[in-house]
Amino acid sequence: MSSRAFALAATLSLALAALSPAAAAQPTSAAGTELVVAFNDLEPEFDPQHSIYSAEAQIFTGIYEGLFSYDPASLDPVKAACRSFSRSKDGLTYTFYLREEARWSDGSPLLAGDFAAAWLRALDPAARADYAAFFDVIAGAKDYRLGKAKDPSGVGVSVVGDKVLQVKLAAPAAYFTRLLCHHSFSPVHPSMLKRRDWKATPALPVNGPYKVASQAKGEILLERNPHYWDAKAVRIDRVRLVLSDDDADVTRRYDNGEIQWLAGPMDLDALLDRGSIQVAPMFGTHYWFFDCGKAPWQNADLRRALALLLPWKELRSKENYVIPAKTLVLPFEGYDKVEGIAALDEEAARQLLAKAGHPDGKGLPSLTLLVPSEGEDAQRVAAAMKAAWERLPGLAVEIKKVPSANYFSVVRSGPDKGGFDLAITTWIGDFADPLAFLGMWTSDSNLNDARHADPEYDRLVAESAGKDGDERLAALAKAEARLLAGAAVLPMYHSIAVNVVDAEFLEGWFSNALDIHPFKYLGFGERRVRPNVASADPTPEAAAPL
Repeated sequence: MSSRAFALAATLSLALAALSPAAAAQPTSAAGTELVVAFNDLEPEFDPQHSIYSAEAQIFTGIYEGLFSYDPASLDPVKAACRSFSRSKDGLTYTFYLREEARWSDGSPLLAGDFAAAWLRALDPAARADYAAFFDVIAGAKDYRLGKAKDPSGVGVSVVGDKVLQVKLAAPAAYFTRLLCHHSFSPVHPSMLKRRDWKATPALPVNGPYKVASQAKGEILLERNPHYWDAKAVRIDRVRLVLSDDDADVTRRYDNGEIQWLAGPMDLDALLDRGSIQVAPMFGTHYWFFDCGKAPWQNADLRRALALLLPWKELRSKENYVIPAKTLVLPFEGYDKVEGIAALDEEAARQLLAKAGHPDGKGLPSLTLLVPSEGEDAQRVAAAMKAAWERLPGLAVEIKKVPSANYFSVVRSGPDKGGFDLAITTWIGDFADPLAFLGMWTSDSNLNDARHADPEYDRLVAESAGKDGDERLAALAKAEARLLAGAAVLPMYHSIAVNVVDAEFLEGWFSNALDIHPFKYLGFGERRVRPNVASADPTPEAAAPL
């Protein structure tokens, strides 16, 4: 999920703040029919096939539902629009049976054809859907996506009946049902298939537990979808989304009981209810990446040489980051043997510079680093890079600052339009698997902002698709090791998810590695007394108006 948001830094001081003593808690009754959540200000893209931000992924848990969705605690796939499925003995053919009672918010039935049409829409080369490469697991999908095959009938997605969808895979993929939790596999209502600009749609037909009731600047209101197949299980009537970058304001409103969850903006220093700070490791990484599509930076030896000239122990020190990252993928049990560049090695760097045709860096063009104007940590690292690299004769390094609000859009516009050779960004895994990170670096991925092109890397990733279990993870680890060795990506630190929420009051909210908390499972329980409140907190409905 995802995702798909730029974060400026996650420092050790932030973690220490999270561990500050909690305010004295006393249970008090609390009930309400409206949940208020604060996200950073953005104009959300409601098209599930053209969205990349983590906030959008969270919003989509309320309004869309694929064949599978995430368990809120374990992130295991849970049958959603799909009531049951079968898999062939060779692991290549899946048959999904949709729930008979599943409907769109306009009352029309949810059909297998809605899934098939949506998936082919995502694969249409003209659509350039961001996550189109996720569909490559399906037979024929990659050739159609790349325009090598013109007939969509060659894609292994078939409508067997109104409520029966059959999918044939290119190779066995044990993670397929987990992948189907991603919002890009959501169905699209027939009325929306040919629309590209969804912002002008006042009544967007959706199939999730909520529907969009109203939109205004800085606020979106979701209300129950009465046609949702499991409407009786939805415990909260309305979800109000506050979109704001005013950390102080939303924090004050949280302490006053007007907002129940801060999912983006927050002022931890000013927060009174410090016991509500939730900090957890996250399946995300902040990293720098080269423009691998332009000379001379497409040369892996040259990129590695520059990387080996950097003081990595100082750059990634525990004083700067909670979880320093030497790898792109956060290590986990069974996937923890990958090694990236971890230390300065000037002698190896000189040898590689000579091999690349630039002894001692001679003849290198100027190098532009892109940083967010409000990103203090990014600017710290950029300054260290500049100091290290300008020790090479004739190499000039420019640090280009871009307003933080526009930074990610500049990065996504590409190195040519963005005018940079090296940029820092953040990636949060869209599903709990190394491929969520490694798939974006293949030469034909729509998410390949680095323009990385390495046939051997592509081969290793493709080879992993035919394996399972530990063998598959080992193949992916080999691919990541090659990616890191070529220094196309320079990891800095792994993300931590920081939320402000009373998880005892907002039942069904669990910390997890994707920082995804499906709205369907949330409900109000007993609330602690806030430190600035003398009596029981008001319910969300009784709180001061927004």
